[in-house]
Amino acid sequence: MKIGILHLSDLHIQDDDLTSRIDNLVKSVEYDVKQISHLYIVLSGDVANFGRKTEFENAKIFITKLTEKLKEKWRVLNIKIISVPGNHDCCFDNEKKTRKSILNDCKKDIIDEEDYFLDAMAVQSDFWDFTNELTDFKERNKVSYKYEFTPHIDFKVTFHCYNTSWLTEINEKQGSLIVPENKFIENENGEYIISVFHHPLDWLSANTRRNNKQRFEEHLINSSNLVIYGHEHDKGNPKAILQKNNNVVFCGGKAFDKNELNETGFSLYEIDLTDKSINIKTFNFDGDKYSVETEDRHQIIEKVKREFVLKQEFKTKITNLSIPLKHSKKAKLVLSDVFVYPDLEPLLEDDSNVVQYPNSYDLIDKVKNEEKVNVLIEGADQSGKTALLYVLYNRYYEMGLTPIYLRGKYCNETDVKKLVKKALKEQYNNENVDLFFQLDKKILLLDNFHKSSLNSKYKKRLVESFNNNFELIVVTSDDSFSSKNVTEEATSFKDYLKYKLLPLGHEKRNELIEQWLLIGENKLTVQEEEILINVKLRFNEINSLIGNRLMPSYPIFILTLLQSLDENLQNFSQTSYANIYLVLIKSGLLKEGIKDSVLTSLLNILKELAFYMHDTKKSPFNREDFDNFLSEYSVKYFRHKSLTNDKIISVLCNSNILKFDDEYYTFSYKYIYYFLIAQKISTDIESYQELIYDLCNNIHLEINANILIFLSHHTKAQILIDNIVFTSEIPFEKASPLTLDKDDEFVKFITEFTNEIKDEIIEDRNPKEEVKKELKEKDAIERNNRNDEDSEEGVLPAEAIEMNQAFRTVKIIGQIVKNQSGDFEKEKLIKLVEAAYNTIFRFLGFYSGMLEKDKELLIETIVEDIKKKEEKKNKRNGNLDIKLIEKTVRNILQFISWRICVDSMTNLMFAVGTKGQNELFDRVNANINSPASKIVTFAIKTFYDKIDTKELEKLFDDVKENYLAKCILREYIKRYLYTNIVERNKRDRIIQIAGFNKQRLIGQIKMN
Repeated sequence: MKIGILHLSDLHIQDDDLTSRIDNLVKSVEYDVKQISHLYIVLSGDVANFGRKTEFENAKIFITKLTEKLKEKWRVLNIKIISVPGNHDCCFDNEKKTRKSILNDCKKDIIDEEDYFLDAMAVQSDFWDFTNELTDFKERNKVSYKYEFTPHIDFKVTFHCYNTSWLTEINEKQGSLIVPENKFIENENGEYIISVFHHPLDWLSANTRRNNKQRFEEHLINSSNLVIYGHEHDKGNPKAILQKNNNVVFCGGKAFDKNELNETGFSLYEIDLTDKSINIKTFNFDGDKYSVETEDRHQIIEKVKREFVLKQEFKTKITNLSIPLKHSKKAKLVLSDVFVYPDLEPLLEDDSNVVQYPNSYDLIDKVKNEEKVNVLIEGADQSGKTALLYVLYNRYYEMGLTPIYLRGKYCNETDVKKLVKKALKEQYNNENVDLFFQLDKKILLLDNFHKSSLNSKYKKRLVESFNNNFELIVVTSDDSFSSKNVTEEATSFKDYLKYKLLPLGHEKRNELIEQWLLIGENKLTVQEEEILINVKLRFNEINSLIGNRLMPSYPIFILTLLQSLDENLQNFSQTSYANIYLVLIKSGLLKEGIKDSVLTSLLNILKELAFYMHDTKKSPFNREDFDNFLSEYSVKYFRHKSLTNDKIISVLCNSNILKFDDEYYTFSYKYIYYFLIAQKISTDIESYQELIYDLCNNIHLEINANILIFLSHHTKAQILIDNIVFTSEIPFEKASPLTLDKDDEFVKFITEFTNEIKDEIIEDRNPKEEVKKELKEKDAIERNNRNDEDSEEGVLPAEAIEMNQAFRTVKIIGQIVKNQSGDFEKEKLIKLVEAAYNTIFRFLGFYSGMLEKDKELLIETIVEDIKKKEEKKNKRNGNLDIKLIEKTVRNILQFISWRICVDSMTNLMFAVGTKGQNELFDRVNANINSPASKIVTFAIKTFYDKIDTKELEKLFDDVKENYLAKCILREYIKRYLYTNIVERNKRDRIIQIAGFNKQRLIGQIKMN
């Protein structure tokens, strides 16, 4: 038994009803159609040309006469019509002005507002009249709908129809259309599915949050046997895709009518129900008759029926957020709104240098590539391990697989079948564990395995059983099972790829911030320039709050900080960093069920505990130390009756405020410890004058510097300001601040180097890609240097201590400017920022003085050292070009000096710079009035604002005789032009003022 599909696409019917071609069409398929019992005429869009009623009337004439002609010859032939709309089936004659704004709100993955569909599809009204009259479908305004037929008692065929044209506009752009995921039609019964739509997949958007194009393609592959579409006119050759034993054939239709008649045609698909095959013929019209252009045959492989369907309750669990985040532009956030795939650090058994840090998204690609692999991922409690597994679970399921999720703490037996059966009951509508183990690809996601109560011997036995029964296993844990821990169960992971889940680096941090700012925004209409600026500002705020390893940049911290920053903005209040850190501390306690009545008492205990441990130098502390503290505390303060010693220590550990390791307790993160100590000092700051002086005097130590930073968040007391200003004057106090005047010997020395880059060319670059490139470089530098950061501070030389004092003092001043500038009198703030400028300029003055004094000796020493090594290496004398070596060494020293100068100014810019305070920095610059102060002020203003070309002209005029100053200015201008979207005319003007050689390129800067 055979059935057939006559595929007609892109008829573009206008005044001519095309009936003159019917006889030729019927003759060309006469033999084939006589072999079938049922014929389905599929119209894959663009039936009409302008979507007008008169055109659809002509289309009805064509379809009616075609079916009559076919019936004339084969009266027993059962004919049904299937129709989907194309872009030409939309009539824009009376399009409402509001439709365009509605379309802008519809460029997202999931759309729940049914009114959007009604309003958007108003332009398809005449198409639906045509469809309702000619086909069995009687509804209207649908993005997806079904035609179901049973041509044989043992064979059911269903057409899944998708209206890809519901968002069509007159000037339609490829990659701008959406088929919402909540409108995908599932193949629930394993029947023969033919999916029909108008636009090829490339016309769907890949720029939605979840990549609508990719998701729709995956859906089609997993649900359909045959996919039919039109739109591109010259297609017709089938493409077969074999994935996970599910065969699907994609067929694009030739245009039935277009200007060149010899390029028109149609397709006939003959489905043999006996041998389960499909024969595809594509016919071409030569102006006189239709003839077969191509013929192809494919075997029908029955779609694998999904035996395990995910329960809605579990789907909700793995897609919802486990933390109570709020966003002003979306009522309820889900995990996909705020998830970025974190990077992984390979854990190598030897001391090899790690070259690559793979993206955790690779775990999806490994499955797509049919790789058999087991993976162990280490990570701290709040690092995002569970979120990663939830996202992987969801993606694997969407790919047609049946993953299983197990929690380590519930793995208290070694019978794998029992564990899987419990998981199936929770996660799927089918508990048949024997059927599950018959699946071709079984995936296990095992979360926090270190929390299993099994002993070492039985953990090993359980893991080995998992290894024998699953094709892909992803295990998350703390560091219990790393290669460094030679435990019995760790040996069962010997063949696993082992990784550490990394905190978000600069690039991933930036990605998450951009994602947060785009929530509720239309990605296709939002201004790229605005997003670029806002991401940059938020990125610097977040970096300031995170500090230098004050807290790991795990997503949970970044998101909580972003929410807190947004709430402060909505309240129109000056950002209070102290409140933001307090939110982080409170959130952990509230998660443990601590009520408001107890919270105040517990926060006070925490504050006193931190100060007590710092004051008595008992960090880390043991349980005896803790009990002694509480005894002293209870003499001075009341505490809530529920807060027993055991209760307090339990809550603080469970909320991740304290951590327990080898009988000792410490604060889990540095920011909690420093914040609480500073909070205690701020409550009675006058009585802690001596302590503040001591902290300032030893500001080169990390703990002291950070306590002072947090103290600046808590208070604006004059005693703190006076001590900080005084401290800023100590480093390099005998050095004269560098001015960068053209007569400085330092300036003359570096100018020799900068003269060689005077012909630098400005290129056209993509700002977004340039920012990404910079962030990648920062990540690489940090990862390479992460071991160096742990060096002992107590053994630093005097010059290094002074450098630490200088930069840490400037950082504290910057925190005050960023955090409390609205609370300070202008003159106090100017004095603070001026102190910061001069601190860095004195450091540069010290360096330039040291360089001027010793540079010739240094060059001579290095040259002599090179000379000796080369002579020893080559065992020859007199063949070295000493002058060339000397010039090279001099150039290297000049380059180092150039970088120290530029990098020091850049650090100053990032430390004290903030948006909306141009008057402050102008006043500081006026007080100092040197080329160096002008450059720093310019750098701050252009980082947080747009370049004023008139101001830029004046600045270059001021330094026109100072080549080094001009080169440093160009360095900042280059960065500005590369990382900001600048209107073409203004960009050209900036390049002209700066004296760059413009790269001659055709076209505009391209944005992704």
